[in-house]
Amino acid sequence: MKFLATTGAALLLSCLSVSSVAADSLKRIPTKPGAVPNAITISCFRGPSSTVIWDRPNAVFIHDLVRIGYTFPEAHAIGERICRDEYGLGQHGYMSSSLQQIIATTPPTN
Repeated sequence: MKFLATTGAALLLSCLSVSSVAADSLKRIPTKPGAVPNAITISCFRGPSSTVIWDRPNAVFIHDLVRIGYTFPEAHAIGERICRDEYGLGQHGYMSSSLQQIIATTPPTN
């Protein structure tokens, strides 16, 4: 019985510490889009599914691409390409390298 009580107390303390860490991370304010010059925020709406169904680029992603010189249709097409890539699900490094490759092969015309 004593074992059960100590195990339960340890489990409760670990849950409280994890929830306090999670609550602390929610208090952090994200970097304001456009605050870092020449930075592109890769931001995609994923939806509730773990598969590519409703995936689309968020406005901040498209606006950052327009800011560096792409036209709106070009920026939207690049955003769709990055956000709808199945291999990019949860792979931020892959999404970043894919975007760098697109920018290197088709630089902005402006």
